Amino acid sequence: MKKLVFGVDLLLLVGLFLSCTTIVMSPPTTTDPYRPLNSLPNANVVGPIQAVFESALRLGGSVQIYPKAADLWRSNFNQVSEAAYTALLESAKKEHRGNIDIVDISWVYITRDGGMSQYSANGRVVLLGSSSTATGVEGAVERAAQNVSENFTYGARIAIVQITTQDRSTREFITGELEYILQRQGFYIVDRAELDRIWTEQNFGMSTDVDDITAALAGHIAGASIVITGRIDGEGSLRRLRLRALNTETAQVIGTASEPL
Repeated sequence: MKKLVFGVDLLLLVGLFLSCTTIVMSPPTTTDPYRPLNSLPNANVVGPIQAVFESALRLGGSVQIYPKAADLWRSNFNQVSEAAYTALLESAKKEHRGNIDIVDISWVYITRDGGMSQYSANGRVVLLGSSSTATGVEGAVERAAQNVSENFTYGARIAIVQITTQDRSTREFITGELEYILQRQGFYIVDRAELDRIWTEQNFGMSTDVDDITAALAGHIAGASIVITGRIDGEGSLRRLRLRALNTETAQVIGTASEPL
């Protein structure tokens, strides 16, 4: 009877030990690059990029369930990899314009502070080839948006003051597409309703041709650092979409684009 009781006690102690034991996960490390270059066949390498970032490292559960340990390590690896990608992309956007991405990402563990671990990441900045086959106005807007914003500071606040066209629908389409494309590039766009209000309050008039000083002033009042104006001119095969970007403090031209329709 005593032997049986001792055996039961021993099993209980072992079970208690296992249930209280946790897997201490060491920080995951990279072997093969995350997001390898060959995953983006149309990309052109621009240069290297480096960033330091933090990511939480979650600890494991009971050692009784070994598959969960593998799942936890994989989750940590994916989490750190995505954090590295985000940090590198944010750094790259401060230095490069256009449709960029990050490839060949590697990272190393630096230190741990509380629940957060610090890492150093490296990668390569690539300029993606355009996969768009758009023609006409749509294609012209895409190309013009990329060209006119080449020298913009990442996160700049932009006001699209006026796009002059022969019909309202085309004007609305160009303005909307410019807003969408520029927002995707990391810029902030002044709401059109706010611009309309400023235009009315300041009595700027309804001229089809807005001069640079007036455009820059309207953008400055709206809190923008950059204003964009544009127009479609020419006829037949000579029709083009032209954009101008102005610094709202100086009215100096800081970007232009001229794309065939």
